[in-house]
Amino acid sequence: MPGQTETAPNAYDQTPYPEMCFAQTHPDRLSTIATLLGLVPAPVQHCRVLELGCASGGNLIPMAYALTDSQFVGVDLSNQQITTGQAMIEELGLTNIRLKPMSITDISEADGQFDYIIAHGVYSWVPPAVREAMLSVCQRNLAPNGLAYISYNIYPGWHMLGMVREMMRYHVRNIAEPLERASEGRSLIKFLAESAAADQDYGAFMQSYASLLQKQSAYLGEKLDASLLHDE
Repeated sequence: MPGQTETAPNAYDQTPYPEMCFAQTHPDRLSTIATLLGLVPAPVQHCRVLELGCASGGNLIPMAYALTDSQFVGVDLSNQQITTGQAMIEELGLTNIRLKPMSITDISEADGQFDYIIAHGVYSWVPPAVREAMLSVCQRNLAPNGLAYISYNIYPGWHMLGMVREMMRYHVRNIAEPLERASEGRSLIKFLAESAAADQDYGAFMQSYASLLQKQSAYLGEKLDASLLHDE
């Protein structure tokens, strides 16, 4: 999940989030779904897009590259990630995209209106005040017939994943070095998965618990360190 933890912005400067694309946030997909639901969204070929928590632009820059007649703006609290993204934009010679090092809470009417506002992997990781600011941005800066996409974790399903996350966070609470935190987090879940698999005294319940830990262990083993650190 890319984005910004406003209470600890240096975490993304120290360990930048990997450059990733999220197809579900693309204006073309959002426009298609909206059209099927009877809405009349702005043409993707001529639109304005705002991404909240854009990291280094790994999601937004490809859109700007493909949709040359549309305008794109990304904001993120991490100066390092914005600098990295700006260097990429300059290298590609793009003139239809701007990345701004700023907080979501600082976005105002002066920033204009957008046909599409997207925020993937941000809402669940920021304080309540920033969540309110995100919704305010959608209310204030969304153009007529505009579309907003905000992803978030939801209960009850997130309780299972949240349980694994909290165990890892507690286990590495005294470790400051990011890569060591990632390694120790993986090791803990692997240990728990192996331990649960060896004990079936509680029947179906223990089997379900073991299955969850085994799947999470395999999943975390494939993730990049930076993704694991910020997402899990």
